[in-house]
Amino acid sequence: MAIVVCFLVLALRRAWLELQQSPGEWDWNQVGWGWIVAGVLASMASLIPLAIAWLQILWDFGMPVPWRFGVFVYCLGQLGKYVPGKAMVILLRAGHLHRQGFPIRPSVLSIFMETLMNFASGALLGGVLIQSMQPPHWLFWSAMVCIPFAILGLMPHPFRSIIARISRSRLGTMPPEISQAVDGHLMARTCSWCLVSWLFQGTALWLFLLGLDSNPELVSWRSWLVCITSASLGALAGFIAMVPGGAGVRELAVMWIMTSIVPAPIAILAAIVSRLGSMLAEVLLLGLSWSISGPKMDPSGLDKDKDS
Repeated sequence: MAIVVCFLVLALRRAWLELQQSPGEWDWNQVGWGWIVAGVLASMASLIPLAIAWLQILWDFGMPVPWRFGVFVYCLGQLGKYVPGKAMVILLRAGHLHRQGFPIRPSVLSIFMETLMNFASGALLGGVLIQSMQPPHWLFWSAMVCIPFAILGLMPHPFRSIIARISRSRLGTMPPEISQAVDGHLMARTCSWCLVSWLFQGTALWLFLLGLDSNPELVSWRSWLVCITSASLGALAGFIAMVPGGAGVRELAVMWIMTSIVPAPIAILAAIVSRLGSMLAEVLLLGLSWSISGPKMDPSGLDKDKDS
């Protein structure tokens, strides 16, 4: 946990330095802090649908993780993405579940499914929305190429095939119920939750932008949709780049898309503020979920808590 905190502090420090070095002269007294606070709240809200999607996958796998504890574990795992290699997310989530007596292999599988389906949903949403915009040609066609792969990642058959291959290995043996649980209903439900999350993430970016730029033309459907596209494709670019937290790559992708509605300096600033806001939201929701669930879970009350 100390490693996670260390890398989170480094990520925050880097984002703050980038904010101070951002181009342009900014009068921070003119910032709409009400919009900024609303953006942080929207960022916190964007994590809830993803936590629900992951918990429902676990329940389908026959793992009755209480929702309060599950949200805490999910938020804790989010901090692991700031550690290089991406593996810390799996270690934090699966490790906490395993200490409560849940099997490790289905836990790891559920994390992979939620993560891949989240980015596949974002790629699909961004690829559809970007067709009505005028981004750089290479970015437009990159988004188009992602669409068929995103659709493939939202279908149950590829996951079932992967599970079957893993189950045939000595290290990956899992009960047949796991493969049977991966059906169209699970995929559609998870995709729906992920899309709700992307709408919240795009809304958060839009609110941060409104707090930095008082131009009334930004209060429009077009600006909101541009921000949703920027958030989804920017996060996808950061994930593919395998950079801790998507730092740098995510902001560049966001800037390239958002320059269709604001100048580049404002787009860069909004991207950096959005990253700071999302990290603050993750820490706040982690603390809130910890205060609700407590640091430990009583395994004897699993079924009761799941039904509550």
